This record gives sequence, structure tokens and C-alpha cells, in this order.
Amino acid sequence: MIPDDIQALALADAIGALDPDERLDLEARLADLPIEVRAEVAHLYDASVELASSAIGAMPSPGVRDALLARIAAPSNHTITAADGAWVETRVPGVRMKILALDRARDRVTMLLRAEPGARYPAHRHSGPEECYVISGSVNIEGRVLHAGDFHHAEGESVHGEAWTDVGMEVLLVAAASDYLE
Repeated sequence: MIPDDIQALALADAIGALDPDERLDLEARLADLPIEVRAEVAHLYDASVELASSAIGAMPSPGVRDALLARIAAPSNHTITAADGAWVETRVPGVRMKILALDRARDRVTMLLRAEPGARYPAHRHSGPEECYVISGSVNIEGRVLHAGDFHHAEGESVHGEAWTDVGMEVLLVAAASDYLE
């Protein structure tokens, strides 16, 4: 079943009512959906195109786009189960990520990172605050070994050296999307 907020965004996209940033957000959210839900969304696009092509040139009232965008912008909730979404390779060997939530307007991402034993994440600068909660394994950050249940916070504009794991790890990361997503 297509989540309501994704359905509203897809319908708005099908009629060209999304701006480029909204379209990028939709594409990122679609990529996280199971393949069968993405197929439902594709059918929704097809039906929208077929319906639009059969319309008799009637233009909606000027408030229709505004009302639709207001509905889309309304707060919504979504749940991702452990089986949902896809783990994707990052630009760092041995490190994969699973995006849980993405807010491009605020440049925030909530994601899981998994690293194989021996993986090393290069030194980097944080453009915004970053919060890291260790779920399993351990990670070496700024000279400290953090284990499951440990938490690390880095302020925006801060820099830290290389982080690595000897045994592998899974962490929950809330950070600036632009720091991690291309």
C-alpha cells in the first residue's frame, strides 16, 4: 500500500506541480520503498497520465495547486520496519547506509550506517550538528571506543579525524544530509 504522503507527492509530480527540490525528496523517498510499493506508484503515474490525457482542457481553479501543496506540507508520519528500505553502498568501502528519513528543506537525514570490520571513515567536517548512537559493535571516534548504547554528538562546523571499527558496527546517525548524500 502506498503511504498517503507519498501518494499525494506522486500525484502532484504526475501533473508537474512539484518544484525541483520537492521532486528530489520524492525520488529519495521512493528509493527507500519496497519494490512492490514502487510498482504501485508507477501504476499511479500511468493512471494519472491516462486520466490527464482524457481531460477536456479544463483548467483547475488557481487555489488547487496551493491546496494540494498545503496538504502535502502538512505534518505526516511514516514507519519503516526492519524489512523495509534498502541498504546501499556509500562512497566509503565497507560502509552501507539505509535512509530512514530525509528532510532536504532543513538539510537533515536520519539513517542507519553499517560498517564491516576494519572499515575506516575519513576525517571530515560537519556542516550541521551530527548525532551518532551505537546500536551494535564498536566505533573509534576521536580517540574513544564507543560500544552499543554509547552516544556521540558533534557540533556543526566541527571537524574530527578518521573514525573506524575493528569489529564492525551499526549506528543510528542524524546529520546534515549534504554531508552524506550526493
